[in-house]
Amino acid sequence: MKQLKPSPSQTGLPAGQGGGSTPSLAQLKALRLAQKETNQRVEELKLRLFRITEQHMDQAVRLIKRWLSDKD
Repeated sequence: MKQLKPSPSQTGLPAGQGGGSTPSLAQLKALRLAQKETNQRVEELKLRLFRITEQHMDQAVRLIKRWLSDKD
């Protein structure tokens, strides 16, 4: 089966800068900055999710304790 190579528009690279060429220093810096920003955003989202989960877990525990104390 023949594999098709992605066009530059599919790789996210500007035209004329396909996967075979070496990226310039400016491109590498831009990619590194974008990756750093993405990593920071992921960490912020993970922290937010942890806080939400912790809050809901606390609420669930309080509710279960209330149910158990009401049964007695």
